[in-house]
Amino acid sequence: MSHFRKIMAGTAIATMALSSTALAGGFQRGTADTDILYEPGTFSMRTGLTYVAPQRGFDSVNGVSGDYGDYTGHYSIPSFSVGFGGDLFGCAGTYTESFAATADYSDTLDGALPRQVSSTQSTSNADRLNFAGATSTSRTRTIGFESNEFGLTCRVSYTADVGRFSLLGGVFAEDFNFDGSSYGFRNLNGAFVASGPQGRALVGGLTTLVPGAQVTLPSLVEVDSRGGYKGGYRIGLAYEKPEIALRAQVLYRSEVKHDDVTGTGTVTILDTAYASLNGQRVSIPQLDGLIAAAGRGAGAIPNRVIDVDSSLNEAISPQSLYINAQTGIAEGTLLLGSFRWTDWSTNGSVVSTITSAETGTSSSYSPYNWRDGYTASIGIGKAFNEQISGAVSLGYDRGVSTGSETTYTDLYTVSAGVSFKANQWSEIRFGGLVGYWTDGDQSIADGGYYDGTVGDDVVLGGTASLKFTF
Repeated sequence: MSHFRKIMAGTAIATMALSSTALAGGFQRGTADTDILYEPGTFSMRTGLTYVAPQRGFDSVNGVSGDYGDYTGHYSIPSFSVGFGGDLFGCAGTYTESFAATADYSDTLDGALPRQVSSTQSTSNADRLNFAGATSTSRTRTIGFESNEFGLTCRVSYTADVGRFSLLGGVFAEDFNFDGSSYGFRNLNGAFVASGPQGRALVGGLTTLVPGAQVTLPSLVEVDSRGGYKGGYRIGLAYEKPEIALRAQVLYRSEVKHDDVTGTGTVTILDTAYASLNGQRVSIPQLDGLIAAAGRGAGAIPNRVIDVDSSLNEAISPQSLYINAQTGIAEGTLLLGSFRWTDWSTNGSVVSTITSAETGTSSSYSPYNWRDGYTASIGIGKAFNEQISGAVSLGYDRGVSTGSETTYTDLYTVSAGVSFKANQWSEIRFGGLVGYWTDGDQSIADGGYYDGTVGDDVVLGGTASLKFTF
């Protein structure tokens, strides 16, 4: 193959990766850089960083329209890989942030999502919205988690007249770290009634003046839960025909279950106890002072911090199948394509729980009920001269949302990148992406615990990497 094709082989695919991995629906972030297995030479090293700015916010929540800002956070995806070997055998050590998410709802409806019953561990909306029997409720303010992946993938190759065939296999280790915050509201009616005659009289007077009212204690709950490293594996096949710059690869990544995510947290009391009805604070001049004093007497002192234990029910990094290919179609020109299937249907509901002797047990619930994700991209790579080549691609990601949660709708992307190779041992790549997110909605009828809509939104991204080959 020509020298132009040599300098392009394996470089233009980096542009495809920006649209097919960093934005592959759900909580997908980075993918291990196993492409370094195909680099010439006995040793290669590549380090890179991808920055993504998804601009998604609610148009309405529970039928109330407003300018709620973007709840999706901007994020960066680090990547590092080192490869060594020769024509017959090679290995690659890799690191990336494999899965992650961040959301800040502090601009949504008085600073958090709508309330849910937190005095249950159930993942049923019937229980989460049964406020009549609740001893505590909560409103989610922030959610964030990340998984770091360290892997080793090796290649065993056989070269024949028709090309080179390779068997790929390896292992990886992945952790899981979760942090979140929510506003908690504890119903003190039962505690006051159990405390004695004065408490019973206070609750009786409250419910007589405002039927259904309760003594509420507001708090801020913050948790930090972590899961240790769990193992998984990769296995795949590849075929190369250098004469036409052809390479095709299929790679499977196994599922990883994190079922030991535990940690600590705090419950910070925000105010004195007050009377509320249907989640809304009400003023009862005859009782306001008595309620506040009774709450302080029971230890409900503003700014007091209570330590709690935290845990997550289960987090799953789903299995996936990734296919990518390139082939020369003209002098210095490559056709590029990729396809990814991800088993996001394993992502049902996440329950974050706190417990202590004083607060008891409570939890917050995030339903997803996603469907499987499919991501595809196609593009063209072009060598402009012996030092510079570039690529442009179009991508499509079928949204995984089914109506329980509406962040990840269909996404259409355009990405482009350029490679600068000043000599035989170094290369710099830059790329950018613009994406169009379609509108969507979620509803209680479809499994969400509140109704919400999002409009057409934009995603922006950029990537840069540096490679050395010896």
